[in-house]
Amino acid sequence: MCLGEVLATQAGVVSRVQALESGLSPREVDRRVARRRWHPVHPRVYLAGDALPSDEARVWAAVLWAGEGAVLSGAASAWWWGLPVRPPSTVGVIVPRRRAPGRRPGVVVRRRTLPVADLAAHRGLPVTALPLTVLETALEIGPAFLDAVLTRAVALRDVVAASERMGVGQRVLAEAAERADARARLRLAGVLRRAGVPAHVAPGRRAVVCPAHRVLVTGTAEPAPAGWTVVTGGEEEVVARVLRGCASRGDSDHRGETPGEAAGAGRARSGSQGPTGATVATKERDGTAKPLVRPSTPAPARRPS
Repeated sequence: MCLGEVLATQAGVVSRVQALESGLSPREVDRRVARRRWHPVHPRVYLAGDALPSDEARVWAAVLWAGEGAVLSGAASAWWWGLPVRPPSTVGVIVPRRRAPGRRPGVVVRRRTLPVADLAAHRGLPVTALPLTVLETALEIGPAFLDAVLTRAVALRDVVAASERMGVGQRVLAEAAERADARARLRLAGVLRRAGVPAHVAPGRRAVVCPAHRVLVTGTAEPAPAGWTVVTGGEEEVVARVLRGCASRGDSDHRGETPGEAAGAGRARSGSQGPTGATVATKERDGTAKPLVRPSTPAPARRPS
């Protein structure tokens, strides 16, 4: 790559090594510095005189100064990836353990040999991979950042994998996952209501309740009140199954009844609690047992009262 291309790609920043590789002699490099055509930013790293100082130039200069194997990290990497953070006042860089480049104002260097899965390149610059970037930035600036980017920019499972490799951030991720689940339940209840199925988030439970049709939507199988159906799965799958089940039943006898009320009534009538599992059978008006959605294991029919 010629010198002009290097300067254009790197926001006007060039290292001495790059200048020599592009064809300049050591004397020519020194002459440009002496005549103030190039301005030193860090040792052996320069900003071309016709280039304006910028956040992008600071980032390039920090990584070039840190040398071989250096990658941009933390909030600086998040900014470089285009995530919703401010331009970094301090540039974080990770270098392999074998190297110790020293200290520079405005640059924080950490020594750590990263696995390949945590390395990437973005817009020509070596950076930490997106999942690790998100994890480190959340630890650096707070969990609100994690809430803002999960599912939009990166999958939670990928951030969890990065956390396991680094051995940090498990508590932050667990809390973020809980908040994400709560938002998903609110969203699902809204989708069901717009589809014509009365639904709300059950107070004190990690579930969405459709009382008119005795449906309990939850992320994990759990004990269900007698005569209720527990549905699990992704949002689209759950909505489709609930709508199919409601259409097949076509009743609203239980509108407004809560799972707790249904459980008490069911025990009074049958003296038993609904089984634990993915689904629970519901009783039809003719006395036969018919699941609202296909159960993972057959549910016993209840005797008609």
